[in-house]
Amino acid sequence: MDPAARDVVNAQLAAFAHPWHATLDRLLAARTPYEIRGAAVPSLVPEATSPARRRRQRARKLGLDEADLDFRDCFPGLDLGIYACSHSMGVPSVAGPAAVADHLAQLGRHGIGTWDEGQWVRVMDQYRERVAALVGGHLDHGDVTWFPNASDALSAVLECIDGGTLVYTRGHFTTGHYVHHQWSQNTGGTLVEVPTDEDGAVPTGRLVDALHPGVRVLSISHALFESGWLQDLPALSAALRERAPGAILLLDAYQTAGTVPIDVAALGDHVVVVAAGHKQLRSGTGAGFMYMSRRLLAQLIPRRTGWWNHRDPFAFEKGAVVRADDGTRFRTGTPTVMGMAMLLGELATLAASAGGDLGAAVRRARRVTQGLVDTALLAASSHGLRVRGDWPSARRAAFVCVEVDDGPRVNEALARQGIRADFRPSEGRAGWMRVSGNAAAFPYEIEAVIEAIARAR
Repeated sequence: MDPAARDVVNAQLAAFAHPWHATLDRLLAARTPYEIRGAAVPSLVPEATSPARRRRQRARKLGLDEADLDFRDCFPGLDLGIYACSHSMGVPSVAGPAAVADHLAQLGRHGIGTWDEGQWVRVMDQYRERVAALVGGHLDHGDVTWFPNASDALSAVLECIDGGTLVYTRGHFTTGHYVHHQWSQNTGGTLVEVPTDEDGAVPTGRLVDALHPGVRVLSISHALFESGWLQDLPALSAALRERAPGAILLLDAYQTAGTVPIDVAALGDHVVVVAAGHKQLRSGTGAGFMYMSRRLLAQLIPRRTGWWNHRDPFAFEKGAVVRADDGTRFRTGTPTVMGMAMLLGELATLAASAGGDLGAAVRRARRVTQGLVDTALLAASSHGLRVRGDWPSARRAAFVCVEVDDGPRVNEALARQGIRADFRPSEGRAGWMRVSGNAAAFPYEIEAVIEAIARAR
């Protein structure tokens, strides 16, 4: 590794060792109001100016430009060690926690008045607008419904489908397996599980061959969590429309939202996108969402309901629910405004990386993370490490899977150094270390992670 990069990496690893105490622990230990006030000082991470300063001092040597440095400075948590786990949990920027603090300040100032005097209703509308833009949609043609997580969103959609055939892949995340099987048990529907190859890929032709007129749903994960294999969305969308007219393409974009562009408008009004914010969108938990076309919203009737599901919840009408034809149809109870605020803050930071244009920011994130994947592939090869799948970065999400014989030990060794990755077993203690890039990371950080894996194996 270049000496300049090594110096910055060492500064980040030293920052990881800085002592830090959770505010909640301090609050729970408080015994007086004075102690409560003292413990409640806002603090996301300890001061970590040294890595940022060294990075700027060596920017020319490292090939970093001012725009990339400015964007990275929005993420002080990334300077506490080396973070290579954004495929599982993203580190927030300064904006997400600030948006949550604003949300809580409104509650403290207005109480129940936050509905009218505060910004809560506006936050919900902003959430719909920004999430629609994130996936290439528009509120003129579709709508966004919020959920606490992606599992609820998947379940809510499938509950509207009575029987028929659902096609999915073996490589879907466990949530997909559980939700699909529960749907089959509830409706008597038929499941067709398309196998993955040994390297974790699912050839597009194999999925297309499973489609026929009786298919009601093609449910896919945009990227497979055990390999990073990226599905060919345009091809699958077109094949489904041709072979199973009227069927829905249910897209789980949890692994890719924010780093792989999705153009739901171009894909067609039969595509439903579900995801949530805590991975590459970096917004923590509680910010799930679904984007669905207005054509489908007019056709599908959800099984679940609640007071916020009514077309006019503040009318407090009694009796059977009266649904609207927009995304309101899929709502249930009181909305998770805090999660929405957090995601809006993170989407603002993401958009700022491309002059405020969210679509351009996702395209930039794709270029950055694809370059980081290329770096990981090259570094792994130079250290004699095997990466799962013999595919280029264009067919991968923002992470690679590196083979190790004793994954738990390697993962623990990296964590002690301040390097965050994660391990997925294949057999016993053997399996794959997943190494992820993110839109604010730099190539030398990925090199350092691969070097650490090579040493630890």
